[in-house]
Amino acid sequence: MTAAEHYLNLFRAALGQSARDGEGLLREVFHAALRSLDAEIAHSPGLPERDQLRLSRQFLDKKAAALCAQFPALLRQALQSKQVTSSQFGELAMGELSHDLLEQMDETQVQERVEMARVLRLVHNSAQDSLCELDSYMSTLLGRDQIRPEGNPLRPKIYLKVLHELLVDAAVPTSTRIIWFGYMATPLGKALKGSYASLAKNIQSYGVPPLLSVKKVEPQRPSVQPEQANLLTLDRVHGLFAGQSTVQQNKAPDEAEAQFSGEFESNAWDAQEDTDEPTTDFAATIPAAFMALQNMNQVEDVVARLPQGQRAPPGTASQSESIRQKYRRRCQNSAQVLSFEVMCQMLDNLLQDTRLLGPIRRVIEDLEPALFRLVKVDVRFFNNKLHPARRLLQEVTQRGLAFDSVDAPGYALFIRSLHRYVNPLSRMPVHSAEPFELALRNLNAMWSEQSAVTSQTVEQAMQALGRAEERNLRAEKMVAALEQIPDMQRVNASVAQFLYGPWAQVMAYAELNNVEGVEDPGGYKELVNLLLWSAQPELTRQHVASLTREMARLLSKLREGLALINYPANQTSLFFDVLTQLHQQALRPSIGESRQQNIAPKENPLGDYKHWLAPEEAQASGFMEMFDEAPPPAPADGADLAGKPMLESVLPQASQVEPVSSAAELAQLTVGAWLEMRVQGTWQRSQLSWISPQSSLYLFTNVNGNTQSMTRRVLEKMLAVNALRVVSEQSVVDDALNAVVHAAMLNSLDIKL
Repeated sequence: MTAAEHYLNLFRAALGQSARDGEGLLREVFHAALRSLDAEIAHSPGLPERDQLRLSRQFLDKKAAALCAQFPALLRQALQSKQVTSSQFGELAMGELSHDLLEQMDETQVQERVEMARVLRLVHNSAQDSLCELDSYMSTLLGRDQIRPEGNPLRPKIYLKVLHELLVDAAVPTSTRIIWFGYMATPLGKALKGSYASLAKNIQSYGVPPLLSVKKVEPQRPSVQPEQANLLTLDRVHGLFAGQSTVQQNKAPDEAEAQFSGEFESNAWDAQEDTDEPTTDFAATIPAAFMALQNMNQVEDVVARLPQGQRAPPGTASQSESIRQKYRRRCQNSAQVLSFEVMCQMLDNLLQDTRLLGPIRRVIEDLEPALFRLVKVDVRFFNNKLHPARRLLQEVTQRGLAFDSVDAPGYALFIRSLHRYVNPLSRMPVHSAEPFELALRNLNAMWSEQSAVTSQTVEQAMQALGRAEERNLRAEKMVAALEQIPDMQRVNASVAQFLYGPWAQVMAYAELNNVEGVEDPGGYKELVNLLLWSAQPELTRQHVASLTREMARLLSKLREGLALINYPANQTSLFFDVLTQLHQQALRPSIGESRQQNIAPKENPLGDYKHWLAPEEAQASGFMEMFDEAPPPAPADGADLAGKPMLESVLPQASQVEPVSSAAELAQLTVGAWLEMRVQGTWQRSQLSWISPQSSLYLFTNVNGNTQSMTRRVLEKMLAVNALRVVSEQSVVDDALNAVVHAAMLNSLDIKL
C-alpha cells in the first residue's frame, strides 16, 4: 500500500468516525440548549416572550431524540457528496449569499439568513484553533501542497447546513428555528472544538505530518469599504435588490414618473444639478448631445495613450471625493441615501479590482456622476440585469478582463472606444436610461465586426469539437465490441492498437453519417475480421491464395476508411508497413518466429484516441494535444505504514469520499470565466467559451478571437502544476454587487432585524 492509499483510507475513516459521532454530538448540543432555555424562561420579564420561549423549549424537548437519531445519516450523506441536499430554504440559508439570491428572498428568509450567519461566525470562532489544526492534517491526507480549509468536509458550515436541513425536514417553523439556533450556537461551537481536537490527535497518532501553512497570493477582489458599510444592512439592501423601490412596470410612463418624483423629490435635486453640472446645448436630443460631446472629447484619446505612470491612479483624486460629497448632500430621503451608498460601494469595489487595468478603472470612475444621476430616477439598475446602464458596465468590465497589459493587442482600440462613447455620459443630463442605451449601442456597433468574426470562429470550433466528442463516444462503444473478439488477443499489438484507435474512429464516423440507415455503413465493421485474420501469419500461411486475393481489397478499403477521418498519411504508411510485413511472413516458410502478443492496456484500449480530433477539427479549434510540463512526483511508497490499523472503521465502499482534486476545481468552471494559462513559458489570458456536453473538451478564446481547445486531462495537468489560474469566475459587476451584499451581511450580524 502506498502512502497516498494509506492516507486516503485514513481520510475516509475520519469522515466515517465523525458521522457516527454525530448523534452524541447533537444530543450534547440539544441538552445544553434546553438548559439555556430554562434559564432564560426563568428570567424573562414579559409574559408573551416567556410563553414563546416555553413553547419553543417544549417543542425542542419533544423533537430532540428523533432529530439526534436522524442526524448521522444526513451528515454521512453530506460528507459523501461534499454538499447538502437542497431543502426548501436551500442555498439561501447557508450558501454563499449573492445579490441574485438576495433578490429571490422574502423578509423572513433574510432574517433567518442573518441569524444563521451569526451562528456560523460564533461556532467558527469558538472552534477556530482546533479546526486549523485539523485542516492541516486533512490537507496532508488529501495530498495537497497547501492548506485549503474549504476542502475540509468537516468544517462547521457543513454541520450547520445539515442541522438546518434536518430542522426543515422536521417541519420546525422558521421562527422556532431562529430561537433554537440562538441557543445552540455556543454549545455547538464547544462540541465541534472538542471533536476536531480529538480527531486531529487520532490522525497524528498514525504518523501523519501536518501540512504547514503557505500564504497564497490571490488576485485582488472587491473589498468592503468601512466608511460606507455602516449605512448598509442586509434587510435594506434586500429591499433595493428585490425591487421594492422600483416603479411598477404596468403603470403608464406619466404615472410612474409622478410616483418617482414624489418618492425621491427629484425636482429639487434636478434644480440643484442644473446650476453646476456641465451639460451641452443639445439637451433636447440625446444623440445630438452625444455627438457634440464626442467632438469635445478628442483629448481623451491623447490622454489614453499616455504612460500609466503619468496619470493618477483611479479612486485617489480629490475631485472624485468632492463629487460624491456633493451628491451625498443632495440626498433628500432614506431611499436616495440607500441607492447612492450602494452605488458608491459597488463603484469602489470596481475601482479597487486590479484584474482591470488602471485606465479602464479610470473610465468607470469618470462614469460616477452619470450613475449617481441615474439611480436618482431609476433604481432598476440594481435588480434588472438587462438595464442599459448595467449592461454597459457589464460590457466594459467583461471585455476589459481580456487585457493584462496596456501593450496587449487590441487594447488601444478598446480604450479609445470607451473614451469616445462612455466618457461623454459624465457630462450629460440623465433623466432616464436612454443615454446609457445609446452608448451601449454605439460601442457594440464599433465592436461588431470583431465580435462577428470571433463568434463565427467560436461557432466553427464548437461544431468541430462537438462532432469530435460525439464520434469519440461512438468509438468507445466500438472498442467495447472489439474487445469481445477472441482474435484481438492473438494479433500483433500494432494491429490491435490500430483497430482500437483509428479504425474505431472510422466506424464511428460512418455510423454518425449513416443517412441511408444501413446496418454496417461502408462495410468497415465487416473488414475487422478480415484484417484480424490477415494479421496472423500462422493462419494465413495455410491459405496464401486467399490472402493474395484479399490483400488488394483490404488495403483499398483501409485507405478509403482512413480518408474519411483525414488520418495523417505518414501514420497510415507506418501501419501499412507493419501489415505488409505480417503478410510477407505468410509467404515464407515458418522458421519458428515468435508471435508478438497484443499489449494494449486493458483499462484504456483507446489510448491516445480517447479524445482524438481529426486534423481539420484540431485546426478549427486550436487544439492543444498535450501539456509540456510534468505533474509533481507521486508520493513515496508507504508500505511501512500498511501494517498499522485504521481508525475505528471506515465508510462503506459505496459511501467513500474521493479526495478533492483538480477535477472538482474544473467542475466549478462555467462558460464566461476568464483564465490565465502558462503555455510555453508565457501566461496567456483567455475566456472559457464552451464546454462539451460530456465535459471532455474545453474551448477558450482570447482577445483577438483566436481559439484554443484542450481535453479535460490536459487542463487537470495544468492545474496540478499551477499553470492555470482563474482570473474571474463570473461577471466583475456581479462580484462588485456581491461584495456589497457581503458588507451588508457583516453589518447585520450585530444588529437585530
